[in-house]
Amino acid sequence: MVGAGAVGGFIGGRLVQAGREVDFLVRPGRAAQLRETGLRIVDGESVEKFDVNGLTVETLAGPYDLVLLCVKPESLPAVLDDIAPAVGEGTALVPFLNGMKHVDLVSDRYPEAALGGVVKIVAHLESNGDIRQLLPGGRIDIGELDGAVTERVTAIEKALSIPGFAVTVPLDIVNAMWSKWVMIATIGAVTSLVRGTTGEAAAVVGGSGFTEQVLDEAASIAAAAGHPLSEKDLAEHRGLATAAGLHLTSSLSRELFAGRVTEVENVLGDLIDRARGFGLSVPRLDAAALTLRVHNARTASA
Repeated sequence: MVGAGAVGGFIGGRLVQAGREVDFLVRPGRAAQLRETGLRIVDGESVEKFDVNGLTVETLAGPYDLVLLCVKPESLPAVLDDIAPAVGEGTALVPFLNGMKHVDLVSDRYPEAALGGVVKIVAHLESNGDIRQLLPGGRIDIGELDGAVTERVTAIEKALSIPGFAVTVPLDIVNAMWSKWVMIATIGAVTSLVRGTTGEAAAVVGGSGFTEQVLDEAASIAAAAGHPLSEKDLAEHRGLATAAGLHLTSSLSRELFAGRVTEVENVLGDLIDRARGFGLSVPRLDAAALTLRVHNARTASA
């Protein structure tokens, strides 16, 4: 597991809990923290602690059967160098990053190992290193980038199938990755602009309509790229994003609220750049990206 933040720590912790053999490749400070306090997952007032093996680049040796990449996009180029000892002839490499920009980077560096992956959890990393679970369970999709059904995908599906996680192998993992990108861009844009949750936006006049317009913008980009969302996915995203009683945020807005630099370019910037290439107008996504870019600039200079 490369990274022990909200995604890597949460999934890795649950895999350890289910009896899987997991090593975490982390920075030295995080490795020291894991040795001292263990990996801690917080759910409400409940705290679960797991003793885990935290490795650094200096202590990494391999190869491994499976490498799960759970890092920030700006770290990816360096991480692809760092994991070289872990990637052997039979290694499978699944990135769990937002957007699509990472696909070419990973595939170019490790063409035989690279697969596609989607993870859907709601958790965040707290300042003390704890991982706070905001909603129970999670979902993982994996697949070969060319859509083939292979033995290694079947083996990974079995390895990741643990209590609380739904693991599937979609017919087209690339379409699944685009679908998730549309969802997180929509929720991230809306919650960042309204400085609140999806439920708060949906509860006021014009809120649901605005959210649907943001979704339409994001979905139009996926369609122009040759990966249109199914009616089922569109309906699910619309229902999730516009439910008045469901108070969702995104990693974008949570970082915004916390006063930290956001992942705006990977989630919104790249999507908007693709819209420009297709000649599409996406003013609501533009507004959200501008909001987050100003926040990032202000935060970086503070």
